[in-house]
Amino acid sequence: MKTFRLLLCLFILSICATNLSAQEITVFPGMWGDKFYQDKEPLTWKEIDAIMKENQASALHWQKSKKNMVGALIAGTANFGSAIWLLSNLDDNEPLTGPLIATAGTGIISSIFFHSAMKNKKMAILEYNDSLGKKTSLFLAPTSNEYGIGLALKF
Repeated sequence: MKTFRLLLCLFILSICATNLSAQEITVFPGMWGDKFYQDKEPLTWKEIDAIMKENQASALHWQKSKKNMVGALIAGTANFGSAIWLLSNLDDNEPLTGPLIATAGTGIISSIFFHSAMKNKKMAILEYNDSLGKKTSLFLAPTSNEYGIGLALKF
């Protein structure tokens, strides 16, 4: 009877250990931004935020990506405004040097922020996917002591 209980316990434990693995996240570019999938199921931004918070390294990269994206949005808005200023000066035959420098500068700054945001987003997803490859923190190890030979659950 003890052998049956031990085998049943080991069987249940092995089933639980194999079901603990999560699926990797894949990203595809879409018309309105990136599309995230996990095991062929599309994920919303709220789900992605919750998933990224599970791993400390991926959460750090994900937060940097969000901050850089806000910086890119602000610089892009300034770029839009400076482009309007440039067109306004072009129509009024006023000097174009200031608006041209502002348009080029805000465009470069916006692209730098955007590139950094995409790089951090990629790193966050790679960190999360790498963390899935690691084994669980518990495993069975053979042991022997004064009570006999058996398997011990190690954490």
